[in-house]
Amino acid sequence: MTRTNESSLSAETREALGRLGVVAMTLACLMLLTYQVPNLHRFRPWVPGEPPPLSSLFTKWEELPTFAGAGGGYRSTQRTRARVREELGAAVEANLGDASGVAKPSRSEASHSKTSRSKTSNSKRSARPSNLPPVYVDPEEYAGIDIFISDPTGRGMRPFYKALLRTALGKPRAMTRITHYGDSSIATDLITHTARRQLQVRFGDGGHGFILVAKGYLPYRHRDVYHRASDGWVLRELLRRHDRTGFYGLGGIQFRGRPGAWARFGTDEEAPVGNAVSRFDVYFQRHERGGDLLIRVDDDDPRTLETRSEAMEDAVERIEVPDGPHRLELRFGGRGQPRVYGVVLERNGPGVVYDSIGLVGARAARLLNYDATHIAGQLRRRETDLLILGFGGNEASDKIKRETYESDYVQVIRRMRAGREELGCLVFAPLDQAERDERGRIVTFESVPDIVEAQRSAAEHEGCAFYDTWAAMGGEGGMARWYKSRPRLALDDFRHATPAGYEVLGNMLYKALLKGFAEWLSSADHDRDN
Repeated sequence: MTRTNESSLSAETREALGRLGVVAMTLACLMLLTYQVPNLHRFRPWVPGEPPPLSSLFTKWEELPTFAGAGGGYRSTQRTRARVREELGAAVEANLGDASGVAKPSRSEASHSKTSRSKTSNSKRSARPSNLPPVYVDPEEYAGIDIFISDPTGRGMRPFYKALLRTALGKPRAMTRITHYGDSSIATDLITHTARRQLQVRFGDGGHGFILVAKGYLPYRHRDVYHRASDGWVLRELLRRHDRTGFYGLGGIQFRGRPGAWARFGTDEEAPVGNAVSRFDVYFQRHERGGDLLIRVDDDDPRTLETRSEAMEDAVERIEVPDGPHRLELRFGGRGQPRVYGVVLERNGPGVVYDSIGLVGARAARLLNYDATHIAGQLRRRETDLLILGFGGNEASDKIKRETYESDYVQVIRRMRAGREELGCLVFAPLDQAERDERGRIVTFESVPDIVEAQRSAAEHEGCAFYDTWAAMGGEGGMARWYKSRPRLALDDFRHATPAGYEVLGNMLYKALLKGFAEWLSSADHDRDN
């Protein structure tokens, strides 16, 4: 290469470097402008609280979040738990299920001595000290939570605690029934499924409770039970106000049978609890155009249930069976239109039953679509001891005013509780709800704190108890932290938890119920009631 060529190359290099410098200076000026001009703030390359730019390029693969499978499809190692404890806190770590998906809290012998009838109740327990009362809850059983049930008036939980005491004492046919309404987080039966298992292992298996006739197009599921249905049912939904009478049944859906319609319900022998049934209750409606239902138990011959009546009224058909595994089939029998609400699977007790009634996409105000007398009658027939209302997730994206929302929630409580002091009431706050902002960060909806506080206030106003699910997730930014954790505890829609996350919430709720019960047992309120 000649000197002339070298000189030319050097000049070109200097010119290129000069242009690169101009570009760099221009970019630097533009970046500075994003900090000075308010309309350009969303383009800022970095703001306090964010990781340094490009730092993700140097993150080790093992530190990236992973997805947790159904209710615990991950290996719970000491390293996993240590990481969850550091990122999400001790309470979340303490309530992660093990690899089987079933948490195994310690249990006291005291309140199991007469009550538990399930196969799982024979697990190893600590010896019961002789000086303890007939029903005792060891504090170790509810260790690992920092959010508790708030019940300032005592009116919200008292009916539930009184029923649970009778069950714990092993009194004949002493059933404790919970009916939990909510949105999609309840429709998956993951929170409720976890709490149901825990309560039934602890106090006795009372059966699976209320189950809808069919899924239809709904993402509905009741776990640990056999349930199949055809597409021959027409759904009339509370959520969409399909029926002008307001008669939607306990589950919020009225199912109208057509030729060929069938549904089957039964026990799952492989389930750890709920693998036996003593009776099936068919909740249905009599009306002037009512049709026949064919009812068949196991391999018996079917019998006919006539539903035609001059007056429209709700009814329940009870089918008693020897305690054990059984199947029930409902089938369209002709001569009109049968209208069915659902089927209840129960045992004779003592035990706990936990109905899971999730209405996908529902706001709490949709419960006002119920005819007041009808839903009061359904809950009374069900003999519910604790009504749980778990809404707020869908409202998070609405433009709500706290005062208006609180007033509406008061009306919902009144509609569902119907002034019955013997019906316990618990408001279950929503999960954290989040979205990605203009910078791509996962941030809590501004409305969520207002929704939570409005629900708390409405609950106190109406003498209901309150459980702050939002705070249990960590409050502001909880959904983002749960999404980034490993195992991943939140889905990428930032509105729902993964199965593992729902399991954490179910364990937390169970322990909060247990702690409240333990405190009531030692209270003056308990002494007055007994």
